[in-house]
This record gives sequence, C-alpha cells and structure tokens, in this order.
Amino acid sequence: MSHWQVLGLTPDADERSIKRAYARLLKIHRPDENPNEFQRLREAYEASLAEARWRAQAGGKVVYAPSALSASPAERYPPAEDPTLVILRERVDIPTTVSPPEPSLSQMQQWLAEGKDRQVMDALRLWLASDWLLSFERRQQFEQSILDWLESAEGWSPTFFDGVCQVMGWDETQGNLPCEYGRWDRLIRRCEAHALAETVLSDLARFDDDKMHGQAAAMLFKPMTDRRRREMADGFSGLDWQRFAELAQAIEYQYPELPQRLGLQPLDNWREWLPPTSYGRVYLFLWVALSAVLIVSVFFGPMKKDGVGVLLLMPLMMMFVNWIGMKAYHVWARVAVVAGRLDVLISRLLLPRRWYRQGAGLLLLRHVLPSAVPAALACAWSSDVLWLRWVSPVVVFLGTIYFTNDALSGGKASMWARALRALRLRVGQLPWHLLKREGLLAVIAVAVMAATVYFRMSAVV
Repeated sequence: MSHWQVLGLTPDADERSIKRAYARLLKIHRPDENPNEFQRLREAYEASLAEARWRAQAGGKVVYAPSALSASPAERYPPAEDPTLVILRERVDIPTTVSPPEPSLSQMQQWLAEGKDRQVMDALRLWLASDWLLSFERRQQFEQSILDWLESAEGWSPTFFDGVCQVMGWDETQGNLPCEYGRWDRLIRRCEAHALAETVLSDLARFDDDKMHGQAAAMLFKPMTDRRRREMADGFSGLDWQRFAELAQAIEYQYPELPQRLGLQPLDNWREWLPPTSYGRVYLFLWVALSAVLIVSVFFGPMKKDGVGVLLLMPLMMMFVNWIGMKAYHVWARVAVVAGRLDVLISRLLLPRRWYRQGAGLLLLRHVLPSAVPAALACAWSSDVLWLRWVSPVVVFLGTIYFTNDALSGGKASMWARALRALRLRVGQLPWHLLKREGLLAVIAVAVMAATVYFRMSAVV
C-alpha cells in the first residue's frame, strides 16, 4: 500500500489536503492506542508532504512514478544525481512554528460570544490548515478549548454547531467524538432545545399573522379565555392534536427550562384538553345498568316473569337501544359545538370546578344534559318497583357522569387506573387489565343487582 493510499488521497493532492487528511486520521490512529498504525501514518504523511512540496517547486507537474503506487523501497527514490528529487530520499521533519497562528484563541472566543459565526469558522479553518496543530497534544488541547467555548457561550445556533462538527471532523455516527458521551449529549440537547425554541417562536408569530397556522403552539402558550380555547380545541384535527401533545410532552419532560427562557407560560392542564380516546366505558356502563334495571323490573313488577329467556332477551335488546343512543349523542354533540360559547358560559357558572376544569372537562349542554336521558329511561322502566324507581335514575345518572368525566381526562390517569396499577405491582401479573377495561363501577353495579335479584327470589320461594 502506497503512502497516498494510507492517507486516502490521490497523488496530485496538495499540501493542505495532506495536512487535513493527516489530522483526520490522527484521531483514529492515536499513538498511545496503536503505535504501529500511528508510525505508518506518520511515515505516509512525511513522504506525501515531501512529494507535494517537491511538485510545487517543480512547477505543479504531477509525477506518477512507481514510488507513488506499488514500487519497492529500492525503486521508490530517484537517482542521487538528480538534484530535484533528492528530497524524497530523506525523511522530512514536520515544521514547527514558534507561535500559534492568528487570530488567537481569545479573539476567536470573543467572536463566538459576539455571535460572529463566520469569522469563527474562517479562523477554525486557518488553524486546522496550520502546522501548529500537527502535534497530537496540541490538537487535543485545541479541541477541548472549542468545547469549552461552546459550553460557555449562549448565542450559537445549531447550524453553527453543525458547521463546527464538519470542519473539526466530529461525527457521532462514526464514533469520532472529542469528549465523553455525556458531555457530547449535553451539547446535542442544547442544539435541540434551541431548534425547538425557534420553532415555537415561529409558530406563535405565524399565529399572530394568520389564526390558521401555529395553532398547536398557541393552544399551549397563548393566554386565552376558556371560550376561545374551547372553540380552538373543537376545531382541531387529529394532526393538530398530535402536534399539540408532542410539543407539550417535549416541554414537560425534555426541556422544562424552555418556557422560562422564552418568557412564556404553558397551559398547566394540557392533558385534560386532549380529546377522549373512547367513550366505550360509558356505553358499557349504560348497557349493564339499563339491562339490570329491565331485568329487575320484569322480575319484581306487577307482571312478574321468570326464566332464562328474560335474562338473555333484555341485554340483547339493550345493545340495540345503546347503539341508537350512541348515534343520537353524536348528532347532539355537533349541535352543542355550535352552541359552544353559551355552553362554556353556563357550565362555568353552574358546574363544580373539578368537573368544569376551565372548559376542558364536563360541559352542561354537551355532557350533563345527555346524561339525564338514560336516567329518565331507567326511571320509566322501573315500573311500579318503588325502591328501583328512586335508586336507578340516580345510579345511572351519576355513573354516566363519572365515566364521561373519566373519558374526558385525556392523558391523565384516573383514580381507578392508579389503584389498579398499585395492586398489580403488589399482587403480581393478575388480569387486572380486564377489570380496568370493563370498568370497576360497572362490575360493582352488576354484582349489586345480581345479589338483589337472588335475595328477592329466595324470599319469594
């Protein structure tokens, strides 16, 4: 392998390219880790540098001699009587300057603090092309100085950092890092935080110019009334909610210092504004509760009936009724969105704060009023069973309100979810997820109704 191949260059490379290649490979073949490879790299550098200087003195003519490719050491050097090629016989010492190049390190640091990125980049290129950094120790000290500048300065941008990495040859994917990973990770995190801050400020500026853009950032950071935020949330698409959640999670978990640095106050209850993933537990509760009301009213009403047929027919009938109610509620929800301003106003006045939650929770027209419909059905289906007529509407109404409020909690874990998680950690991997999915109150309601039916039938017998 020729000395050009060791450096990864062609025989027509100039002196500056040779120095850059040597500085790049010097980080890989360190003298303290692999002295043999370092010695070979050193010899290749000296031979290539000598040939490039001789070529420059000879008028820029490229000589593709066998010495540059695969010639033996005896054939690599020209005859001694040729005075222009005698320099290739000898090892050329690396020149050392008495003082480091200009501009000085302190001047470069001052430029970085003043935000003069272009001057700093030009100075870095001058230093890397100089003979001063050919020493391995000086190169390390120079890189550590640059890292210290980056950690202490405040105004540099991710674009400037990428340029510095490109000039210095720092590449995380190839393992060429100038420091330990923890220190490097802090610099990368700072770049990401800077990029996120620029994105947030840009989105807020776009929202001020046009309300159709930057809505996710405005929803999280802009101070608004409950009515205005409710209107914005009702107009969000699935993609808008995804952007909103990603931005809020990044601020909360990764960059909590960012709002204070930007002078912004994020929405404290942003999870409660997330749309419900499903109303499945609401419909399940209504199916179980209303089916139980029908079964009890049939067994204990004036026209008493018994048998397995009633136990099977009533739940099947309630599935159809529940489906119709679900479709009707979807239509009603669209009507309530149109009347959103009035809904927010009366809900803020009439509902408790823990239900209303600044417009993110229960609303009177949208949620509470529809919950009274199944309660009225439970009262009507209770027949002449006096105790059931009083108990069933209350249970159905409160249960519907509870599960609706739980669905509106968004990303916030409910009390039952936290309790089940704690039990799972203590008891082990029991099928608690089934209990959570089906709903704890629904299971309790079924158990109470079944116990009531059993004891009543036992009393009749």
